[in-house]
Amino acid sequence: MMEVSPLISPAMPTKFPKPTEDFGVMYIAIGGKSLWQLRRSIASLRHHCPAVPVALFTNQPTDACPTVEYRFEVSATGGYHVKPRFIPWLPFDRTVYLDADTVVLNSSAIEPAELLTDKYGYEAIYVHGVSRRCDKVRICGVPSMNSGVVMLKKCQRVLNALAHWRRHYQGGNDEILLTKALLRHAVPSFVLPAEWNCRARDQVRHYSSIRITHHRHVLRLVQPDGSVPDELLKRWWETGVAELQGGSFA
Repeated sequence: MMEVSPLISPAMPTKFPKPTEDFGVMYIAIGGKSLWQLRRSIASLRHHCPAVPVALFTNQPTDACPTVEYRFEVSATGGYHVKPRFIPWLPFDRTVYLDADTVVLNSSAIEPAELLTDKYGYEAIYVHGVSRRCDKVRICGVPSMNSGVVMLKKCQRVLNALAHWRRHYQGGNDEILLTKALLRHAVPSFVLPAEWNCRARDQVRHYSSIRITHHRHVLRLVQPDGSVPDELLKRWWETGVAELQGGSFA
């Protein structure tokens, strides 16, 4: 595991880390309350995508956090501002950012990041937000893009957009400004369907199609090995009840 320091201060200019790997997954965990979610989310990622390196930005002690390949110790408080502050660091050439309360349910969950190449021309992949937020973006026909699952290529255009996001974000709905920043800087983007960021059961036709769920109740179903038993997932999808059975997660 690589430790990255010193601590980041709000007064310090942001310096992006040199690329450590071509591809990896990034998490942010500020405050101890998110650690139970983080442990389950990373376990689910390891179960389905065991070879992918993980970078963690956190202010929590090492022994309280799951083991990761790259650990960035940061000084911060909780709130929505942490995403605009730390996602722009992009520790990998192609970074998949996942919220700590997401659960990976399929090995194909991170495959869309393969589109982040010159061959396909995309530099960002993101998921549609809720249509009722269209008026907040104030661009006709453009809903906000949810920032819980984002895949980004480290290139100047993306870095400029994320720097804009960080500079102008004042609180509130971070994804509104993220959407505007990507559009303002003309970042070629691919929009994933809800299966990659399932926030409600009625967003998908069948539970087996979900790659990543962003429903906190599903975190309760994650087993010690990172799997989610099919029968438990099916029961949750049909009833909305997430009942843990079998082994408990520490």
